[in-house]
Amino acid sequence: MSLGIYNDTFFKNHPEEGDKEGVLYCVVLVNKTTNMREFVKIGIAKGKDWRHVVKRANGFKGYDLRIQKTVTGRLEDIYYLEQYLHELWSDYKFIPSIRFGGHTECFDISKLAEIVKSIPANV
Repeated sequence: MSLGIYNDTFFKNHPEEGDKEGVLYCVVLVNKTTNMREFVKIGIAKGKDWRHVVKRANGFKGYDLRIQKTVTGRLEDIYYLEQYLHELWSDYKFIPSIRFGGHTECFDISKLAEIVKSIPANV
């Protein structure tokens, strides 16, 4: 279950939002203090390409991001892909020491290659 703005009820109440462009992203977050790659984050943003991911990253306080993969499509479809991936990798959840919006969508860095491979090229 998503804790962000998007969920089943949101798309039911705002069907026009589901048809807008969305981007799913898989990024590695790098601690700005230690310069260490700490974890993987899978999230979504409204928009059509990696630039919207970078805008979203302004909220990742204390971290720089390295984009690993993006998938674009209808926002609602992107949301359901995100939920599928969160469930698929739920055994490898990672809780960052620095909290930020989306901190519950993080996964163990040791699974990076497998996570990236599990993300389809399109929805």
